[in-house]
Amino acid sequence: MKVFCKLFGHTWVHKTSNPKIRWSTNAKSLAELDLSAEGESALWLECQRCGAKNENPTREEIKRAC
Repeated sequence: MKVFCKLFGHTWVHKTSNPKIRWSTNAKSLAELDLSAEGESALWLECQRCGAKNENPTREEIKRAC
């Protein structure tokens, strides 16, 4: 934790992880592309200065971060 965060508190920003999208050819015709998404999207808050994470923010914490 940096000195700024100790004195004034964290500066939270919204972070998301989007699922990875993979395109592959159709096995039958090899002319069409099939979309497959791996993983799930997630939302968390991360301090811009020290990198501390809040994995499960409450609604009030999300509103304060805006």
